[in-house]
Amino acid sequence: MQDFRPELTYTSFADHMHKAVTPLQRKHLETVVHHSKGEVLADLSMVLPTLSDDPQYHEFGVFVNTLEDTGPKGLDAVRATYTEMVSNGSYVIESKKTRVVVSDYEIVTEGTFRQILSAEVARKMGLVNSDTPESNHYVLSARTVVFWEFDEQDRAKGEDRYVMGHQLEPLAEEDLPADYPAQFRTKR
Repeated sequence: MQDFRPELTYTSFADHMHKAVTPLQRKHLETVVHHSKGEVLADLSMVLPTLSDDPQYHEFGVFVNTLEDTGPKGLDAVRATYTEMVSNGSYVIESKKTRVVVSDYEIVTEGTFRQILSAEVARKMGLVNSDTPESNHYVLSARTVVFWEFDEQDRAKGEDRYVMGHQLEPLAEEDLPADYPAQFRTKR
């Protein structure tokens, strides 16, 4: 997977920055970019300050065959979710934004993403079943739409995220990106 580029998660916003036509819109879009960069760098000191005191994440389609909202609610739950992503390696994501809609207090992004998952995380998400080829790592590809809303302090109230079109492929150890973190490799 030499073509795996996590930096697209925040650099793909570049083609959409012109859509922020007021200083407030620009500030909110820059907050989303900063938040996104922190996610793929596994730097929670970048992510958490972009959020309100009581962020509400509404996530649909993250877990396969689960229709209800599975997102964390409240700062402690959101912090725990991000901490778990950092500790299990599921923060290794490449997300390309193909459409961004900006208004004063809301931003909507649409695009595709690829996420490298350990077998354990893929099973937890309901992606692995008896027909899935066995592997220590998988790459999940899907389409996603994310709605962001901002408070009066210009912080995100959370995310409303919809994930659809899951495709899971086994990923051989030798095909992991060169900069894939060593602690998540099975062969070191």
